[in-house]
Amino acid sequence: MDHRIPVGVLGATGMVGARLVHMLVEHPWFRLAEVVASERSAGEPLGALLSGADAAGLPSEITGLEVKTPGEALSSPLLLSALPSSVAKEIEEAAAGEGRLVVSNASAHRTDADVPLVIPEVNPDHLALLDAQRSRWPGGIVTNPNCAVAVLATCLAPLHEAFGLERVVVTTLQAISGAGRPGPAAFDLVDNVLPHIAGEEPKIAGEPRKILGTVRDGVVVDADFAVGATAVRVPVLHGHLVSVACSLRKKAAPEEAVAAMSGWRGHVADLELPTAPAHPLEIAEEVDRPQPRLDRDRGGGMTVTVGRVRAGGALHLSFVALAHNLVRGAAGAALLNAELCHARGLA
Repeated sequence: MDHRIPVGVLGATGMVGARLVHMLVEHPWFRLAEVVASERSAGEPLGALLSGADAAGLPSEITGLEVKTPGEALSSPLLLSALPSSVAKEIEEAAAGEGRLVVSNASAHRTDADVPLVIPEVNPDHLALLDAQRSRWPGGIVTNPNCAVAVLATCLAPLHEAFGLERVVVTTLQAISGAGRPGPAAFDLVDNVLPHIAGEEPKIAGEPRKILGTVRDGVVVDADFAVGATAVRVPVLHGHLVSVACSLRKKAAPEEAVAAMSGWRGHVADLELPTAPAHPLEIAEEVDRPQPRLDRDRGGGMTVTVGRVRAGGALHLSFVALAHNLVRGAAGAALLNAELCHARGLA
């Protein structure tokens, strides 16, 4: 008998949803039991709705799952949401109202005062906010951050813990897959970069402060540092690169910053979460790393690679960092949050 927890994936036919489906194959704790997509997909087998690349390698018991619509009754107590933010709010709230735990990659609830915005290695204690949600519904909603913030906040966490952050300036060089399908037109990106991504910069400026904030009396008090952000789309398939400059409350030499980041294991290493990498952060010694093609798949796509750590000039410290945007930045982030909830007895 399969004693794994049955889970459903909302938005299973999209790019992030398909990645979640793959990551759930033979997962030791969770069993994919239900898949949900739009009404036009209702009743179709999942395999018929995925692209050839997304369906490749999936076992027949997964490709044969009948796609349900958001309005249909679900039986899984745990739902992983890869829904578009435009529809996520209503659907996720309905599921929480039915007593289910929704672990969401969507941005619809990230700024809600009682919804935790979690990177397990960074702020697992923010799951305490689930208690405050009980006044709204019997279930709960947990979110992971924006795909670029997942890279940025993971790097900032050990620096903030060791030295304190005052000011962060970041430029994100974001891969095409971060836009989902169909993404930007090839004509716009070949021989080009797009120096604006709609809606990204406010998330990059705000979310790290919530993630690195402190839970007090059932709410998050944002961390006291400022973030200035510029978001750029670049012609790379997968892997978001961030270029960061920061000022620290306690000045640190580059080698001290490297020591703080390379020795950092986060706050859940003892839980042995299946999707957690052995090293959330790795330092690349080469002067021209990290690079998307060479480094995005470290730790199964869950490791953030940091390079070019140096004295910052205008600000104290500068560095670049990279991770796989569909894994650490999206599907893997949601799955790791679900594993944390299960390890803490919440799912």
